[in-house]
Amino acid sequence: MKERHSTAIAGLVMLAAAPNLAAAAYYYEATTTVEGAGLGGDQVSAVRAWVDGPNARIEFEQSDASGLFAAGSYLLSNDGGETLHVVDPAEMTIAEVDLAQIFQTIGAVTEATGGVVQMEFSDFTSEQLGQEPGEEILGLPTTRYRFKTGYTMRIGVLGMRRENRSESEHEFHCTDALDAEGFAVWLRPDRFRTGNEDIDKLIEQQFATVDCLPLRNRSVTTMTSGRGNASTSTTTTEVTTLREDTAPEGAFVLPAGYTETSLIPDLSAISEAQPEEEAEGPRRRPRLRDLIGR
Repeated sequence: MKERHSTAIAGLVMLAAAPNLAAAAYYYEATTTVEGAGLGGDQVSAVRAWVDGPNARIEFEQSDASGLFAAGSYLLSNDGGETLHVVDPAEMTIAEVDLAQIFQTIGAVTEATGGVVQMEFSDFTSEQLGQEPGEEILGLPTTRYRFKTGYTMRIGVLGMRRENRSESEHEFHCTDALDAEGFAVWLRPDRFRTGNEDIDKLIEQQFATVDCLPLRNRSVTTMTSGRGNASTSTTTTEVTTLREDTAPEGAFVLPAGYTETSLIPDLSAISEAQPEEEAEGPRRRPRLRDLIGR
């Protein structure tokens, strides 16, 4: 009995001395590269970030690939991304942001143009291609997941209609060796929503069984027009540096004295200008096309 008692005490001491991954604070750096699809060259953005439990601070060393976040600005969250702020020290502004709202452009553009721009999505497909042990990244074991998704998008502008088929192959390596909610703020591929119920359901289905931290994400998307013309783009996000580290003092606190603003453009101006643009006829159509991309 005495020997068993001593063994139990020794076990408790070892557990107490072992690293507590859930309580650790981390620093990481990550890059996102977008290639192809007529971009005029690769687009590269870089971030550095501190994560401590649900707290996260993601600083943009370069503007992000979407153009939403300027170099020198940073994202701040204290609840794993449920509430998110964008802080711009150069402009001394703070914007409370819902990432889902930013990407809900489909309904926003349709409403802002009074229905002149119509978007429809159909023929959704989703398939898991594989799940197997992945390569070691930054000294951490990973699982490699592969998916294939697709949908058809139909766009109508002032009677002109265009149809495109989007097919994407996704590959990502993720690890379950780390546990901190704040990592999800930037590194989870499913953090974004489009505002389209079917596309968002596709995203949710794809990642429903994935419960780990992606260290490398790669998506290859091919867009094929109704005439058969195709273009391909590749987006890769990879964590390049990761270590346990304490964030600078005050890193997760919103700065005082900044002006509150909005990161999302005011689309009401488009709606107000619409009657005049329609009156001018076909000459104004290229500007409407610019709302959805050529």
